[in-house]
Amino acid sequence: RLPTPHPTPKPTPNPTPKPISTPTTSPHQCGNALCELSENAANCPIDCSSKEIETTYEFNLGSSGNMFVVKARRNIVVSSFAINSKSRGVGAVKIYTRAGSYTNHEQSRDGWELVYENDSVIHNRRGVVTELGFLDREIHIAKDRSQSFFVTSTNGLVYKGGEKEFSVYQSDEGMEIMEGIGTEGEFEGITYSPRVWSGTIWYNVVEATSSPSKSLTKLPTWDPTNRPTSIPTQTPTSKPTSHPTSSNPTPIPTSSPTRLPTPHPTPKPTPNPTPKPISTPTTSPHQCGNALCELSENAANCPIDCSSKEIETTYEFNLGSSGNMFVVKARRNIVVSSFAINSKSRGVGAVKIYTRAGSYTNHEQSRDGWELVYENDSVIHNRRGVVTELGFLDREIHIAKDRSQSFFVTSTNGLVYKGGEKEFSVYQSDEGMEIMEGIGTEGEFEGITYSPRVWSGTIWYNVVEATSSPSKSLTKLPTWDPTNRPTSIPTQTPTSKPTSHPTSSNPTPIPTSSPTRLPTPHP
Repeated sequence: RLPTPHPTPKPTPNPTPKPISTPTTSPHQCGNALCELSENAANCPIDCSSKEIETTYEFNLGSSGNMFVVKARRNIVVSSFAINSKSRGVGAVKIYTRAGSYTNHEQSRDGWELVYENDSVIHNRRGVVTELGFLDREIHIAKDRSQSFFVTSTNGLVYKGGEKEFSVYQSDEGMEIMEGIGTEGEFEGITYSPRVWSGTIWYNVVEATSSPSKSLTKLPTWDPTNRPTSIPTQTPTSKPTSHPTSSNPTPIPTSSPTRLPTPHPTPKPTPNPTPKPISTPTTSPHQCGNALCELSENAANCPIDCSSKEIETTYEFNLGSSGNMFVVKARRNIVVSSFAINSKSRGVGAVKIYTRAGSYTNHEQSRDGWELVYENDSVIHNRRGVVTELGFLDREIHIAKDRSQSFFVTSTNGLVYKGGEKEFSVYQSDEGMEIMEGIGTEGEFEGITYSPRVWSGTIWYNVVEATSSPSKSLTKLPTWDPTNRPTSIPTQTPTSKPTSHPTSSNPTPIPTSSPTRLPTPHP
């Protein structure tokens, strides 16, 4: 912010009398976040590669899939998609494509190419981005050409109603995305028009080849023929469906389903309402279906209120590291089944979740007593601030009412989170649990820790009923209330799966048969 120490001694003695009307260099330059006409992914990757165009994640309708058209404004290569799923969980996603419009091709797979198929996509909830990763093959679209896409998911897709099919809904310097249709089957069934596909497309802007290559290319031509062969393929699909798409499919579905209400609604309300209403309701205002899991309810007698409950801390962030430790306290008897995280960087990475009963205090630097309950080396991490769902834990975690359970979540892609106010203070709660402020970690049971930190993520759980009396048969689940007086007789049937390495760097050769339950007086 200081002036130059060597200023020019004198200004130019002969300034130009007539400045030119145009600048000597173009104001369009690499790094301005726009892929100019003179730029492409090769000479300006910062502006022209991994470009992202999003339609919308708002929704009011849904079905199993969408067809829509993309028109290229430059020569582009489409590499990846994200969708807006109808229901969360693991499901199968397919993406088909064909040159030109999908018109008259909605009910036939002829001419469509399957360019993405994944039976194990972890779908996020409605309104949240579900990234699919890279297509099985990149899709090249020449400038001013159109390409149709058909996206379908077994978990369904949600989207908005449109205004006019084939009108431009979203565009940038590289492409236009048109309004399309909703579909109820895979090249069969009812279609709905117009519909706005809800999702994101990633692509690169590339340079068109100016002259023919001297060697064979693995990529398709930018300018395909407009006179395809009249001979149909000799190799139809090897994976036809093994059963109809419904239990009683109609041979000829209607092409114009009704959009009107029933013509025979109930004729009259009750003719004799009571003249003397009672002063108290005949049923309790606490009833199944009010979105609260009441004390008399659980996942067995009221699943709509007490199962798949979701508690979120926050997806705001200003800090980050490789992981978080935090404590959950159960306000009811609960079973934790699934997590979502807020990742530091997007892409494929490994996630682990460890747990232990009670607090993590004095256990931050040792894996002793921690159990690994989730491990996945191929989690597709979303970008910062967007939910990354992990799917189900390898084992459900049972936490009895008023008991605490620690969790340690770590990712090779890193986690982001907020700074807290006080470690172990309650940051978020609902009728089933409390989530405390915890710490950030820089290594897996080693390295620096940061306190206080607010873990950023979501937990799914069920509220369950505690067993009131001992079962007459063996249970596969641990007891809700373990004894505080363990037997002094060691097990006669040790584990058949011992660890392949010691759990500490200097294990004792002869472990004690009566471990103390009190901490050492001289730590």
